[in-house]
Amino acid sequence: MDILRSVLQSLLTPQGGWSVEFVVRVALSVLLLFALVLFIARFFGSRTFASFTSFDFLINVTAGSLVASSIMGQNLMGGAIALLFLALLQWLISFFASRFKTWHDVVDNPPVVLIERGRYQQAAMRRARVSRQSLEQQFRSQGVTDASKVQFAILESGGTVSVISGDSEAEIGTLPRRTG
Repeated sequence: MDILRSVLQSLLTPQGGWSVEFVVRVALSVLLLFALVLFIARFFGSRTFASFTSFDFLINVTAGSLVASSIMGQNLMGGAIALLFLALLQWLISFFASRFKTWHDVVDNPPVVLIERGRYQQAAMRRARVSRQSLEQQFRSQGVTDASKVQFAILESGGTVSVISGDSEAEIGTLPRRTG
């Protein structure tokens, strides 16, 4: 029982012990880093901290880790500079990805056709790790009650499922290219 109490106490006590200075430093770090994150999100665009693709998720996790370690660490400016460089890196990669297909293909997941003309594409679903049940849940949330009426169901790069249903043929330009 003493071991448990000792471990719990060490987990709940800051490294230098509790002090007014520690609490004020954490509070000021939160305020300053919140202002910095808000500035970065406004300056570098809404995509900076929105979840879209695996690349964006990686940027968000890294940014969150930098903010957390800066709040709890001693060096606020180091974390702030790292966060600014991360935002700049994200902006540069997004800039090139929006202009060059090669860059886009490196940082964004390609869309995957999960249903084509009412037929489940089992191999594509396995590669994308999408179960029939989760796909049907997406259909229900979009008001689709009959999968055979779905012309195309496409897993987009951000993880959402686009559903093209009805009798109309989709325009070629709006559908993803087939990948092996």
